Amino acid sequence: MTTTTVGPTPGNSLLQGRQWHAYRAHLLNETRLHAREPAALIFGAILPVTAIIVMCVFPAAREPVASMGGVSVITAYTPVLILFSSSILGLTIIPGTLGTYRESGVLRRLRTTPTSPLSLLTALITIISGFALLVAGFIMGIPAVSGAGIPTHLGWFALAATSSTVCFVAMGALIASVVSNAKAAPGIGNAIAVVMWAASGMWFPRAGFPDWLRTVADLTPGGATAQLMLDASTTGSVEWQPFMVLLVWTLGSTALATRLFRWE
Repeated sequence: MTTTTVGPTPGNSLLQGRQWHAYRAHLLNETRLHAREPAALIFGAILPVTAIIVMCVFPAAREPVASMGGVSVITAYTPVLILFSSSILGLTIIPGTLGTYRESGVLRRLRTTPTSPLSLLTALITIISGFALLVAGFIMGIPAVSGAGIPTHLGWFALAATSSTVCFVAMGALIASVVSNAKAAPGIGNAIAVVMWAASGMWFPRAGFPDWLRTVADLTPGGATAQLMLDASTTGSVEWQPFMVLLVWTLGSTALATRLFRWE
C-alpha cells in the first residue's frame, strides 16, 4: 500500500510569503510613523508611570487598607494603572490610526496591493502591544525597586498583563474596523476605556463592590484583568475564569475585526 504525502502547494507558499512580507512592511512602516508622532504613546505611558512613582514616595501607600480588601494602595492600584495604560493605547491609538488612513485614502490604495486587513491589523497590534507591555514592566518594576515589593507570583502577574494588553488592542482593532470616522473612533474607544477603569476599581475599590456588580465587572476585560493581577499579587493563586473572559473577548474581537474591516 502506497502512502502519498501532500505538501504545501506552490500557490499556498507564495500566498503565505506575500502575507509575511506585507506584515513585515506594515510593521516597519507603522513603527517609523509612531516614532515620529509619539504623543499618544507618551500619554498612555507618562500618566500611569508618574502615578506609581508618586504612590511609592509615600510610606502610607505601602500599608494595608481595610477598605481595599486588606491590601496596600500600591498593591490595589498597580493593576489599575497597567490596565489604564494598555486600554488607552489599545482602544484609542489603533482606531485613530486606521480611521485616519481610511479617510485619507491610504486603505483604499492598500486594497490594490497584495495585502490583507489581517496583516495591517496584526502589525498595529504588535506595535501597540509591545509598547504597552514595556510600560507595564515599568509600572510593575518601580514598586520593586523602591522597596514596595513585587507580586507574590510574578509569572501569573505577567501573563495577566500580557493577556489584557492583547485583549484591549484586539478590541481597538474591532472599533477601527466598524467606525469609519477618524475622530469618532478614538472617542468611542475612550468611552469603553472608562467602563474598563470603573470595572477595575479605579474610582471605587473592587473590595467594596456589591456581589451583583462584582459579577458583572468580572465579565469585562477590565474586571477580569484587575482580579487576575490582584490574585497574583497577593495569594499567588489565580482562577481560570478571568483568563477565559479575556480569551473570549480577544478571539471575538479579532474575528469580527477581520470580517468587518472596511477599506473605505
